[in-house]
Amino acid sequence: MPRNTNRAITIPFNKRLVLNRFMLHLFEADDFDALVMGMKEPELEGWDSDNISHFYHFLSNRLFNRPKLSNEMLRQYDENIVRHTMRINLKRKEPIKWKYFQYLSLLFTEIYLDRYFTDSEALLNELNNFLVSFNERENAQIDRYTLEDLKKLAFWNATGSGKTLLMHVNILQYLHYFSKHRKENELNQIILLTPKEDLSIQHLREFELSGIDAELFDKNQGSLFRQQSVTIINIQRIREESGEKTVAVDTFEGNNLVLVDEGHRGSSGQEWKRMRDRLSEHGFAFEYSATFGQAVSGNKDLQQEYAKCILFDYSYRYFYKDGFGKDFQILNLADDSNEDIRRLYLTACLVTFYQQLKLYRDREHSIRPFLIEKPLLVFVGSSVNAIRTERGKKVSDVTDVLLFIAQFAKEEKRSISYIERLMNGNAGLRDEKGREIFRNAFTYLATLDMTPEALYADILSTVFHASHSGAVLHVVNLKGVDSEIALRLGDNEPFGVINVGDAAALCKLCETYSDLHVTEEKFRDSLFHRLNERESKIHVLIGSKKFTEGWSSWRVSTMGLMNMGRGEGSEIIQLFGRGVRLKGYGMSLKRSEALRLENTEIPPHIKVLETLNIFGVRADYMQQFREYLEDEGIKTDNDKETIRLKVIPDYARRNINLKTLDIKDIDINSFKKNGPKPSLEPATEDMNLKVILNWYPKIQRTESGKHKSQVAVLPDAWNAEEFKSEHVAFMNLERIYFELQKFKNERAWYNLKLSKENIKELLNRQDWYILYIPKAEMVFDSFQKVKRWEEIAIALLKKYCEQYYLYRKKEWEAPFMEYRDLNEGDKNFIREYRVTYDTSETTLKTKLEQLQIMLESNNMRPVQHGTMEIFDFEQHLYKPLIHLEGNVASVSPPPLNKGEYQFVDDLRAYYEQNKSFFQDKELYLLRNQSRGKGIGFFEAGNFHPDFIVWILYQGKQYITFVDPKGIRNMSVYDKKIQFYQTVKEKEATLGNSSIVLNSFIISNTEYVNLLNTGTKLSKEELEKFNVLFQVEDKATYIGKMINKILA
Repeated sequence: MPRNTNRAITIPFNKRLVLNRFMLHLFEADDFDALVMGMKEPELEGWDSDNISHFYHFLSNRLFNRPKLSNEMLRQYDENIVRHTMRINLKRKEPIKWKYFQYLSLLFTEIYLDRYFTDSEALLNELNNFLVSFNERENAQIDRYTLEDLKKLAFWNATGSGKTLLMHVNILQYLHYFSKHRKENELNQIILLTPKEDLSIQHLREFELSGIDAELFDKNQGSLFRQQSVTIINIQRIREESGEKTVAVDTFEGNNLVLVDEGHRGSSGQEWKRMRDRLSEHGFAFEYSATFGQAVSGNKDLQQEYAKCILFDYSYRYFYKDGFGKDFQILNLADDSNEDIRRLYLTACLVTFYQQLKLYRDREHSIRPFLIEKPLLVFVGSSVNAIRTERGKKVSDVTDVLLFIAQFAKEEKRSISYIERLMNGNAGLRDEKGREIFRNAFTYLATLDMTPEALYADILSTVFHASHSGAVLHVVNLKGVDSEIALRLGDNEPFGVINVGDAAALCKLCETYSDLHVTEEKFRDSLFHRLNERESKIHVLIGSKKFTEGWSSWRVSTMGLMNMGRGEGSEIIQLFGRGVRLKGYGMSLKRSEALRLENTEIPPHIKVLETLNIFGVRADYMQQFREYLEDEGIKTDNDKETIRLKVIPDYARRNINLKTLDIKDIDINSFKKNGPKPSLEPATEDMNLKVILNWYPKIQRTESGKHKSQVAVLPDAWNAEEFKSEHVAFMNLERIYFELQKFKNERAWYNLKLSKENIKELLNRQDWYILYIPKAEMVFDSFQKVKRWEEIAIALLKKYCEQYYLYRKKEWEAPFMEYRDLNEGDKNFIREYRVTYDTSETTLKTKLEQLQIMLESNNMRPVQHGTMEIFDFEQHLYKPLIHLEGNVASVSPPPLNKGEYQFVDDLRAYYEQNKSFFQDKELYLLRNQSRGKGIGFFEAGNFHPDFIVWILYQGKQYITFVDPKGIRNMSVYDKKIQFYQTVKEKEATLGNSSIVLNSFIISNTEYVNLLNTGTKLSKEELEKFNVLFQVEDKATYIGKMINKILA
């Protein structure tokens, strides 16, 4: 796509993504960071023994103020995601476990497709209502949506963030909703458009791994009307009319699902967009790119279109912030007009690469667990053969690079003098701010105590396989290998390869230089294709931007930019994305500084190998590159630092013996393997099972499509209805039974027995559920309603099935629950915080460094900086605690959110103001970590309360689980509220008279803002359920809680 140099639009494109912001708004999150706080922990990846994702548990536990997105809806979406993931995992040796951002991308897609297929008019109205306020708030100037706008979704995913796998699940998601709304016979084809043939072949292999039927388009074999099989075609082969190697776009007309991978890179101008629109005119399109910022830069029409269809934004700035991929540094020389300065700069870049290669060789054993590949220096440009004329002579960036290498090897004295200047730290190579570019670049080399002469000799040996200086650079045209030129010094083995379209033309140009010796050799094996093999001796690769398509390597560690024009933005960003790819420890894809590793030492200087260095053969290339990065929302002057703050455990010194709850060390699948085989049947009265299903959010979405002027609102009170025998008589019980069997299998409840008779009996009883639905929805006036009743019946029975199964599981596991002694080895005792901040925050940096010194000597004092507070509460069992709002820094493990911080602050104030009350009592507090570390209760929906409070009084331990949260849409029958009773059952089962268990929900939703969920309770009645109000009762709720605990 042509890049328009007009940069007049002042609002960054990534701030105008209205569809993405609409999705965040459904979660009542102001921005992406607010939605994902606490969700990034690796322990949340994967799913539990019942095949429910941990991310679902997290979202349903933490996010309650969602009038348009109920937990029931999230649960159904999660079931779909798990089912589709299992499908693409069937053939894989290593099953896919979604990262948090991948899961959210799939979840956003579920939410959108559900709304789109259920009622597109309602979705249109919803979006346009949101758009009004969005434009006012952000001054985004986005045009109103039309129905046509709803037919395409785009995903802005960083290179390396797994967009291919997400595409596979997106196909299954689309087919699910297409089939659910009985349109499966209307689909003509699924078409994947790629920019290059190599990428088409790569996609074919990936589809095979996922078990999805696909083939490369062959106009001679008739691939038309293949419906649920994917046809892969290079976009350059689609034209208005058929030719020898092309096919007419009209060949594919009809209702197609069109997938576009980096479409704007495969065709000139906006041809790709026109073809995409034609192919999906009567269907739907998904588009994927890592470089939307580049694709729309300077084009107002494209900015309008993509601002309205980018559903999920996980572009590189998020990827980098989360610690994924390598760090990067831009070695930007302000002025290279002086040839001596330019030679010195290129020498510095070579030494930077040499340091990576040297460290890799010296420390290969210690870095092996971090899966770092051997470093590779890549020179890349729009064309290897690009030639310009300077002072009457034809020159190119490639020959500049070759001449530099030749002269470095030949002119020993000069090269050593350059190395000496660099190692002294004051070479005079400055950026536009006057800073030494390489001021902190050679940290590892500085530890080796090598002379400049020794470094020079080792560079020749390590990088170029040469034993001495003075060897001539040989440029070897490899006959028998397509498009490859080998590079070697003297008779040594090749150290580099040039991948070039016209090898003969480049060799002819090289022949004009006396420093370059051009030869030909017959060669059988491709040096380029063996780059990724462990035994490859190639350290330098020179090639064109074609590397950005179809070539994948983990080796790129230093990147030199050549002959970059104004149109190369997307390709260069794509290569940058490949360069920062990192396998990371345990294939985490993360830099070591972003990991929390226990019992694993991070090797010194590993940051050198986890950093991509970028430099330009010409200085002006770097300015263009920086602009490209900034279009993608990436900070180029990105000086971030991470400081580690020691956590001081404060339990052992107190000489107390607190108790905590734990499950004995049993197999997680013990109930399935060794327990009874329960049959799903009506519950007995003492089981106290009650299913609650709220159908209002689904009705509301449909209603909002009928009222163009306003969004439909929920009624003041929800109406409750029941199925009667006449409803059940119309239902297809075979379908309901089949759906429950499928649900049981997806949950892996192999020991649960289902029968049609028991299902029918349940549907004819009304004592096990509460259904909130408008009365009119239960009146029979169309057969369409029967389908809806079946859907409701299935949803009710699934929820009942889960409650019944978990009850039987809890019954089986009850004898395995026990009290145990708390100790500082407990996973709730964190070891350190990692605080990442911008180095421009000099005041914060100073405060953190001072605190770091104090913590190392087991002391601390509070730190306040903007919206960050680091503090201590004497009764908390470790210090410090951190509260953070906004983006002044990022903290791991997750800091306290607003409600959690308020609870700690209120408890601290109460404790300090009531010293006399606590003279004969002891109070202790411990933050409870999330899944995999803290205490969780599967019977309450995998509930992980935020805090554990202990009160020691008169020989008893009162252990209380406290969870501050918003409860605007929560029913009093919710498992987390009802846990106040469940925990008492545990207390009775465990039978220790010296321990008393309690659970409290601390509502940061004011009472007046609670929705009437059909059972309108007074504040006093809610307090009987151990629900207390943090905002309006700020002065009294802690006292109420403690009095109730001790009552």
